[in-house]
Amino acid sequence: MTRTLTTAVKNELETDSLQPINLVYINVDTGYRFTDHYKDVTYDGNTYTASSLFTKLSSVKESSEVEVSNITLSFSGADQTIISLFLSNSYMEKEAEVYKGFLDSNEQVIADPFLLFKGRIESFSIDESINQSNANIVVASHWSDFSKIEGRKTNTNSQQLHFANDLGFEFASQTVQDIKWGRS
Repeated sequence: MTRTLTTAVKNELETDSLQPINLVYINVDTGYRFTDHYKDVTYDGNTYTASSLFTKLSSVKESSEVEVSNITLSFSGADQTIISLFLSNSYMEKEAEVYKGFLDSNEQVIADPFLLFKGRIESFSIDESINQSNANIVVASHWSDFSKIEGRKTNTNSQQLHFANDLGFEFASQTVQDIKWGRS
């Protein structure tokens, strides 16, 4: 992903005292914004909530090849906020974005954090052990749908979604012979 960094960000990257932050947007329910900074951060008119819930962001791997990339956002599962959010809402294929920003010496966001990763939520899981509980959200790039096979299937359930009483595919699974469509 090509990124254009503002002059202010480039200047900050040249200093000796970097204060990087991550800004995460998850479009589930009404949309949630989190930051890994110790206090709330406002960027582009939106407030990113500082929370001990957002614990980790996996590394972002990029390639010049066309391939599916993903990241994992980890949240503390000890607090039921994230778990209940995902269990009570439809989250699959919802958009998520991660921005990387920097703070100046006054802890103000330097103009224009850059988009580090953008994709759609692919999965949600809970990892629990005796000592900790984590809720993990996997976000995949837009290439995740590239090889997805869409369309109807030749089985009774798929057919009855469109034609409730049609039994035309009732015995389709028992067909062993390869049917040559349009050929003699």
